[in-house]
Amino acid sequence: MFRKVILPLFVLSSFSFAFISLDPPVIGEKKGWDGEIGIAGRYSSGNSDAASAGLSAKAEYGEEKWLFYSIAAYAYGESNDEKDTNEGLFHLRYVHEITNTLYDYELYIQSEFNEFQDIKLRSLAGTNIRRRFDIFDKFYVGLGFFYSYMEPDTVTSDDPIYKRVKLDSYIAFTQNINEHFNITYLGYYQPNVEDFSDYRTFQVLQFNTLITEKVSLSLDLLHKHNATPYHHIEKNDFRSTINLKYKLK
Repeated sequence: MFRKVILPLFVLSSFSFAFISLDPPVIGEKKGWDGEIGIAGRYSSGNSDAASAGLSAKAEYGEEKWLFYSIAAYAYGESNDEKDTNEGLFHLRYVHEITNTLYDYELYIQSEFNEFQDIKLRSLAGTNIRRRFDIFDKFYVGLGFFYSYMEPDTVTSDDPIYKRVKLDSYIAFTQNINEHFNITYLGYYQPNVEDFSDYRTFQVLQFNTLITEKVSLSLDLLHKHNATPYHHIEKNDFRSTINLKYKLK
């Protein structure tokens, strides 16, 4: 009944998480608690019996000099009564300004699994320095390091446990087209510090339309590339998701 979503227009494959807003958080912009919930789904019957569902949530707390936020997401899918999507993620990040500079420092942890990429557990912990530039309405560049632990469902000589230190670099920006529509981009490049041919990239382009003060609709286009996946897994993953999002505050 659940399945991966395919949008031929973009030649994209595989249903993914319902993404919350990826708008870069700004220290001091919001005080106290804030949050958002995102849902996505699809159902079809007839020649194929398929459906898919995704859920995500974000919680954020900010003060004048610092903020932290967490993201949790899960997606599940079946096609013709066979499971073909099962993945989840949790991310927690703390951001603090460096006084009298244009820079902030970040500390973060993340844990995730993806059954159909043979990832039983991928955990990481890291730190970044980010800088804001006066480009677009918001524009940040981040650079740092993280330690990554990745374990497959079954450990073999072809699919070992990977323990690596990686460089973490990213770009995040938001451009408001008008009061009801904006475009957000988040892109990561994460090479192994010991071998730059072992790297990951992650990109999401998000088109957000405000429906009411608290409800918005978005189209997310995602591309992931892993230069060293487990041996039977594709290096590239192209995805698209249409999400309905609700702000809690």
